[in-house]
Amino acid sequence: MLLAISPSLAASWQTRVNYGGNTPMDLYVPDKVDASPGVVVSLHYCSGNAGNAHGWFQGLADQHGFLIITPQAGGNCFDATPARSGEREAITKMVQYAITQHHADPTRVFAAGASSGACMTNALLAAYPDVFAGGSVLAGVPAGAWTGGNAYGWTTPANRTAAQWGDIVRKASPNFTGARPRVQLWHGTADTTLNYEPNFAAEVSQWSDVLGLSHSDSKTSTFRGSQDTWNRASFTNAAGTLVLESNYAQGAPHDLSGRGLWADAVRFFGLDMDPPPTGEGAGGGDGTGGSDASGGGGSASGGGSSASGAGGEGGSANGATSGTGGDASGSTGSNGATTGGAAQGTGGATTGSSTSNASGSTASGDSDPTTTGGDSASEDGGCSFSATSSGQLPGGALAGLLVAGLGAVVRRRRSAA
Repeated sequence: MLLAISPSLAASWQTRVNYGGNTPMDLYVPDKVDASPGVVVSLHYCSGNAGNAHGWFQGLADQHGFLIITPQAGGNCFDATPARSGEREAITKMVQYAITQHHADPTRVFAAGASSGACMTNALLAAYPDVFAGGSVLAGVPAGAWTGGNAYGWTTPANRTAAQWGDIVRKASPNFTGARPRVQLWHGTADTTLNYEPNFAAEVSQWSDVLGLSHSDSKTSTFRGSQDTWNRASFTNAAGTLVLESNYAQGAPHDLSGRGLWADAVRFFGLDMDPPPTGEGAGGGDGTGGSDASGGGGSASGGGSSASGAGGEGGSANGATSGTGGDASGSTGSNGATTGGAAQGTGGATTGSSTSNASGSTASGDSDPTTTGGDSASEDGGCSFSATSSGQLPGGALAGLLVAGLGAVVRRRRSAA
């Protein structure tokens, strides 16, 4: 007698989960989920939706057994104001749902996002350090610099000191006395949407101040990612724990979502190991990146491309969208602050229109909820489509995959304990 053996059904996304809040929530629980899994909140870019952030971590969750939450912004962008309210509070309720319903580990909750999602990551880490253990920020602005609410707009004063940037974080959660979240920062020098200068330096200054770090607490290295050469500064605290990692790449664009970095974020979080690592070099050693071989975007190991059709490198994977880029430029005012310029253009089925106000130009648009893909609509457009510079030139920087194969089993790294 011949027996027809069918493979187990693959895990699927739960959409519009009823967790008790108004901000839409999608949830991914892998087939082989950990007994007490970690959680990654994956945050989309402006003009995107929750589905755009599905594929970034899905293959890695299959491999390592953690949960993924993808919220959807209430407007064109996330409201990245660093405050314990609004969309940020709703996201913490999503996390609590995962902890209650799926026995998630409350000590291993992380946020990660690109562009608007990066800005929201900084805001979540600032406002809810009691919820998030760390975050990975792909081309954002420091906490407190987002001025557009649910539309595109930011202002980053060049003359604000590290202590002043740090105070913004401390005031966002004034009663918090515990250990602050660990932070991983990424930026490309060719970013003219959320400009590399002054945002990257301000982010490093902000989190260095909050974490009580100095340049002497860091060591530098370089590594080759899937498309870029990254310059890394790794900062450890007095206990020898890696708490801050800054990464910049010459010539890398604003949209970093398809450049093979998500696996490196999982490494930094320690979600590739169970139990999580501690001590010097926690989260992985220097010089390791999200290359194709290690599970970055565009490889079979699933960082940027996955079975769900999220866009991999260059947005060319199944389900990726295409479109024409508009324009977003920054300008420098008399007070030395750099502000986000008007953003406009089309990307796939997404269109946006721009207005301007005193705090910097903003953009809003209608997003097609059926649009999915790991990358944004255009190569450069993580926040508001592709961008051209308006007098902002990149300058010096602070040194700072379950693959479904027939008969193949990918084992998660586990300790013998």
